[in-house]
Amino acid sequence: MEQKVNQKNEMKEFNYDNEPNAGILIYALQHLGYKNDVALCDIIDNSIDAGATKISLYMDKDKIMIVDNGKGMTFSILDEALKLGSDIIRENNTTLGKFGMGLSTASMSIADKTTVLTKSLRVEPILKSSVDINIVKLNNKFVKYIGEANRQEEELFQQLLEGEKSGTIVILEQCAGIKNKNVNQFSNRMKSVMARIYRKFMDKIDFYVNGIKVEADDPLLLNDKETQVFCDENYEIKWKDKNGVEKKSTINAKLVLLPLMPVEEAKQKKMNIPNQGFSILRNSREIAFGYMPWLAKHNRFNRFRGEISFQSDMDEAMGVDFTKNGIDMMDSVNDILQECLKVQIIAIGNKSKRETAKVEDNDINHENAERLISTKSNILITPRIEEYANGEDGEENSYQEENTSRFEESTINQNRNTDVNVRFISVSAGRTGNIFEAHLEGRTTVIEWNIDHPFYEKFVLSNTENSELVTAVDYLIYSIAISQLKVLADDNNKAEIISQLISVMSNNMRALLD
Repeated sequence: MEQKVNQKNEMKEFNYDNEPNAGILIYALQHLGYKNDVALCDIIDNSIDAGATKISLYMDKDKIMIVDNGKGMTFSILDEALKLGSDIIRENNTTLGKFGMGLSTASMSIADKTTVLTKSLRVEPILKSSVDINIVKLNNKFVKYIGEANRQEEELFQQLLEGEKSGTIVILEQCAGIKNKNVNQFSNRMKSVMARIYRKFMDKIDFYVNGIKVEADDPLLLNDKETQVFCDENYEIKWKDKNGVEKKSTINAKLVLLPLMPVEEAKQKKMNIPNQGFSILRNSREIAFGYMPWLAKHNRFNRFRGEISFQSDMDEAMGVDFTKNGIDMMDSVNDILQECLKVQIIAIGNKSKRETAKVEDNDINHENAERLISTKSNILITPRIEEYANGEDGEENSYQEENTSRFEESTINQNRNTDVNVRFISVSAGRTGNIFEAHLEGRTTVIEWNIDHPFYEKFVLSNTENSELVTAVDYLIYSIAISQLKVLADDNNKAEIISQLISVMSNNMRALLD
């Protein structure tokens, strides 16, 4: 009671109207930075909230129309619809609208004139409301028309709604805010955007752009049996709102590794840096894409996709603004998700890199180095085979046994010339493994390239078309390997030093190249 009395006394001090300058404010609202596709999707959200089962977007050079067969609006709701900050009751955890700003701000970012035609099942006539920015500026006052549609508008309504008993048409005219004046390009852009943003709704709602049905586009490719799902978990999130009240809700996180595909097919599927990361879904509607909050984008994550899904009761915690175009999470929420998800993203990136390296390595030709080394074998320094193969006590060297076992598990090209005395093969020894390992098999030196090491990625895999460079790098590794094997045959203590040298070199090269 005391608080209400204090507020009443304070109100007495605020005794003068402070209406905004309509002309200046309307100009500012026109330049909020709305992207055209974001603005149109903001209007489409209202159609979904109205329970539409069919939503059509019509676009030409002079006009844009959004048509839905939803429940329509009564006079009182229509009166609010074109107000800034409309006072329309929303079901917080199911509707897509926010703050009652979408239709007004989105439409004026594109068009100078916005007209709404609507019919509710509870109201017989087709109603009309219209706002013209030029009239607002001329009067320096927020004004609009609201009343019944004329005959021409009724005919347009019946034509586009095709006999539906209720629905709404939003007409945008004098579209000075359109950035891309090429209708075909803009309509194709809208089809692409809508296919992804509203993919979760397309089992119940049909979407069309200029009469062409939009098919769902799932960036996670969950219908592909080769997609590997790493995580599909719910996480309880706690945070404090602006008043210090503790809240809690649930976020679902889904992480996948997309199928390994040929280069051209991967390009078509947009497996690239701009598209890697998370899709953010609010009430099942995408509000951000390609979101990568805890790691720098890198080619090793091209096959990583994820979804972070939450309900609109978490808008404050997730940092959602009225444009619904991105998030800015509270630190407490960010910390929880980072702790749970970052290590999994790294694991996905590493697995993708290993799988991709194995495929790309099939295109690497080491035969040139093998052939040239073989032709010069008589002038090269090589280890003495007898001393290397047998220890001082006459027993077979255990080093050879160990590496022969690993060699048998390696990927080997069986079609190579048996006369060569060096062979390069590829193994997956892990990112922390050495750049290479080497051993002798009879008189043949076997070099095991570690395809997981960044040295191999930078100097071999990345130069498949530069055979001279690949051959030169093979020479380098062969020379180091022969030095190691030569010392191993002569002195085990020195051999240990060489092994440490190769290990240090591998560690430093990994750190420098990552």
